Amino acid sequence: MTTDPTLDEQEVARIARNAVSIRTGRRNRGIVLLCEHGGMRIPEPWKNLGLADPFIETHWAYDIGSRNLTLAIAEALDATAIVSNYSRLFLDYNRKSNDPSCMRPDMGGIPVPGNIDLTEFERGLRERIARQPVEEAVAEHLEGGAGQGIISIHSFSPVWDARPRTCQIGVMWKRDDRLSAPLLAALDEQDQFRVEDNQPYSFAESDWFTLDRHGLSIGVPNAYIEVRNDLIRTQSGVEAMAEILAPAILRSFESLPHKLAGRAKRSG
Repeated sequence: MTTDPTLDEQEVARIARNAVSIRTGRRNRGIVLLCEHGGMRIPEPWKNLGLADPFIETHWAYDIGSRNLTLAIAEALDATAIVSNYSRLFLDYNRKSNDPSCMRPDMGGIPVPGNIDLTEFERGLRERIARQPVEEAVAEHLEGGAGQGIISIHSFSPVWDARPRTCQIGVMWKRDDRLSAPLLAALDEQDQFRVEDNQPYSFAESDWFTLDRHGLSIGVPNAYIEVRNDLIRTQSGVEAMAEILAPAILRSFESLPHKLAGRAKRSG
């Protein structure tokens, strides 16, 4: 299934403008928080990719609670937050373009009709609509001289492959531990949540897009944070988690050498 071929450039531009929400920090503008899977929206012309509404509200479509958590931390720190608004079923921003899960044809065996047999034109159109605006926002706020580092915030399901997950907060990193090491150290001082290193997924063993492109490849300090989504489904849960994560993130950034933003700008 592809979109209506009569979709004109003006409409494409309008849809692309709605792909990202930005909160520009003041006091801690250099702390850049990115939420790639914060939105569940699918642009109107794609008609939910042929899926019934309940599927769009599941973890397959977005990271439950991640948007509210990202914004709550950003508010607490007066940091910069960049949130992708479109569902990862439309385009998964944290996957490289050639990754089959970037526009996945199924959800654990359940077909996604609108993602089957996509043409190169269709793939390119979605890249323009859903990836490019987020790319531009991250580059502007991170590589434009003000950003010191980037933390990507996600959530994960409490049960996977019929097995409960004991991890509640995961810090994931690869090669560069300038943010992850002090972040893990700060989180180890609290006893409210179970924190694990490179869990429930390992960035070191994964070929994800975001922190490769906006962190490792340009020398910018970076880390992923994953939070179990049953802990942040409610506003009270989000607030409790933000109270733990915000000061830990601040401490990790305070441990960085000065003028890293300038170094990132030159490297980019």
